Amino acid sequence: MASAVMYREALGKVNVIYCRGAKGFAFPDWAYKPESSPGSRQIQLWHFILELLQKEEYHNVIAWQGDYGEFVIKDPDEVARLWGIRKCKPHMNYDKLSRALR
Repeated sequence: MASAVMYREALGKVNVIYCRGAKGFAFPDWAYKPESSPGSRQIQLWHFILELLQKEEYHNVIAWQGDYGEFVIKDPDEVARLWGIRKCKPHMNYDKLSRALR
């Protein structure tokens, strides 16, 4: 099973995540399956990030940057909070979430 390949790089206070297979590169059709139900614990972090990137309402939190599948996490605490809500883990923080990104 294929998955996105990601790595993180700190640029000042902004975290940049490079994701092979994003804008400019197409994910396979199965990556664009309908959003999981809220509270579902079946979703993987890379798919959750892709969901956030596709929604206009989260562009102040996370957004595409450049043409090569790069995106920026503008508000890491909010991304972690949203991930915690999705995974039913109220104590989620960016430190814990960032370990999963490595």
